[in-house]
Amino acid sequence: MKTPAGSRGNETAADIARQHDPDAYARAMARRPDTELPFDITAQPPDLPVMLDTNFYLRRLQGKLAPDLAAFVASRRILHSGVACSELAISAGILDPTHPATPHNRKVVLDMLDTIDRTDIVAPSAETWAEAGMIAGILARTQHLAKPKSTLTSAEACCQEGLRRKLINDTLLFLSAREQNAILVSMNRRDMDLLLRFRPDTSVLLFR
Repeated sequence: MKTPAGSRGNETAADIARQHDPDAYARAMARRPDTELPFDITAQPPDLPVMLDTNFYLRRLQGKLAPDLAAFVASRRILHSGVACSELAISAGILDPTHPATPHNRKVVLDMLDTIDRTDIVAPSAETWAEAGMIAGILARTQHLAKPKSTLTSAEACCQEGLRRKLINDTLLFLSAREQNAILVSMNRRDMDLLLRFRPDTSVLLFR
């Protein structure tokens, strides 16, 4: 397990956040080409466990995982993120009880959650939450998600808030994988590209 931020003595929450200087990020980060991102399964570290992004579970439900990716994950110990479990549970709870498809769709999600033992669920530490807040704040500003509400319509403000929540969840998942010394398996190329600028020592496997 990698040492989480803030575990080196009597540090404060501000000390944890200060590991990333907001003033060092004044403009949007350019996207990198796929050739510079971790798509290669064969290049992954041996014997590390994997942690699954929410999109992996959904693609598996849809039967859309590539055979080599499915085999890779099956060969490793799986750590299930509390962040991903929360997002999956939301997708079950939000379904309209009066819709005829809801019982089936909710059962599909809950059946999948039934396969996850609570002892295999890991949560971000308090230190990770503090670090994630700083990183997500920097990215919200530099990726144009920090527009004043007074300049936005109500729909635009709601959308911006939703994208910020998604960003903090993605950051928590990313840092939690680092904290557990696990390989994060994700198809979120966009955000993982950005997050790897802050913690390039995090093991990530991207898939399409």
